[in-house]
Amino acid sequence: MSFRTNSRLWPLLLRILFGLILPFLIELSVYIIYTGLRTGDFQYSTLLIFVFLIVPILFLYLIAPKLIFYLGRVKLSISQNLNKNFENIFIKPRSFSLKEKAVPLTDMELKLSKKDRGILEKKIKAKLIPDLVSEARKQYDQNFIDRCHTTRNERLLTYNETLYLFSVVTSGLLLINLILVIYLSFKSIKLDFIELDQITNNVNVTIFALIFSILFIFGVFLTLSSTRNLCKIIPRVLPIIFYEPEVEREKRLLQILAIADFPISNLFVRRTQRELSGVIEEAKKQLILPNLIETISWYHRDEMAKSIAWKMYKEILEETQLSNETKERIEKHFKFDPLAGLISSKILTSEEEQAIKADIDYVKEKIDEWNKIRSEEQTLSFLLIYRTLETIFRKTLEDITPEFQQEDVNFLKLIDILEENKLLDKDEVNMLHEVRFKRNVLFHSPGKTLDIGKSTMEKLLSLINKIIERISS
Repeated sequence: MSFRTNSRLWPLLLRILFGLILPFLIELSVYIIYTGLRTGDFQYSTLLIFVFLIVPILFLYLIAPKLIFYLGRVKLSISQNLNKNFENIFIKPRSFSLKEKAVPLTDMELKLSKKDRGILEKKIKAKLIPDLVSEARKQYDQNFIDRCHTTRNERLLTYNETLYLFSVVTSGLLLINLILVIYLSFKSIKLDFIELDQITNNVNVTIFALIFSILFIFGVFLTLSSTRNLCKIIPRVLPIIFYEPEVEREKRLLQILAIADFPISNLFVRRTQRELSGVIEEAKKQLILPNLIETISWYHRDEMAKSIAWKMYKEILEETQLSNETKERIEKHFKFDPLAGLISSKILTSEEEQAIKADIDYVKEKIDEWNKIRSEEQTLSFLLIYRTLETIFRKTLEDITPEFQQEDVNFLKLIDILEENKLLDKDEVNMLHEVRFKRNVLFHSPGKTLDIGKSTMEKLLSLINKIIERISS
């Protein structure tokens, strides 16, 4: 059989062999070596004890998911996370942005009375959160056996589960050894398969006790370390509701964008680029693929978790006296898709961004020397900033209204729609109508020049920044 990374059998064997069987084998091996060196008789018959331990080991493995979930403090960690961040998860609006990329935000300002808010919070804490924690345990029981190992976090989880089981069992055996050493300092133990003589030398008692104590402390430390890792990794593998800071999500997506947008053309001349094209693409693919798998996996888990949790949350909302409008707002917030929002938020393509940036840089340069430049340059600057405004207006409208058809809307209609959506105020609308009139005069009267005015250009430049800020907030 081939043990591939995505094999379901290999993680199972890894945890039972290294997590449970190995500690007992080490314990028996130490005893056999000890008695052999001490008496010259290697008591291999003690291995029979291991045969009797197989059933308890298998039983321990069957209940391992529950041991990890409860004794590994996973349940406590999930419960604390939900209780601490329940407002951010269930009530408050959620914003999401990535550097300078504008992200459409959901209109989720909830205005609940103190009484309604208190009732909702009480029901969430008393019923919804315990139900979600119980669902997380069921998800983990299933995932413990049926895990594909397709992502880095899944492999890390199996490793830490194995480490946790190994450290817990080993720590338990070391504690038993420590107790036996203390007991053997007073009396010997004689059984059919095992014979342990009394340790009469106090120095040996001290040495053995010290060794087992130090190893026990290391075992406890290893247990606590793997416990912390389990509490962090399990929510990243299971489709359960768990609050993750937005900065962590942004970091994950930034890694992909940083690789995809890396300006490789700035490092090499064209000839070298052609020679290395295959290597460059392969390098990018190898770097992007793991991050992309993790991001898609996270997105899938997030959607699954929200789908499962919403059924429970909806029942809670039905028991309250909240208005239908408020319930709809809560649902809209809870189901908000940050990744889809990020993808749809890229208002401009990279080519459009570069073209607009070049136009704005040119306009800024001309505004600084406005009274010194020729009227033709003033006219060109005006037309460039007008074109920039129209492009941003159209892309903004596409973002807030997906069904928007560009060919059906002129600049005048764009202004009206943006005003209706509270993206333009009255003074800005009046200024834009004046600008539109001047642009039409220049467009329909070739060779004609108009006095644009430096203050008008500065206002238009400021308006571009304001529009982008309003979309991003």
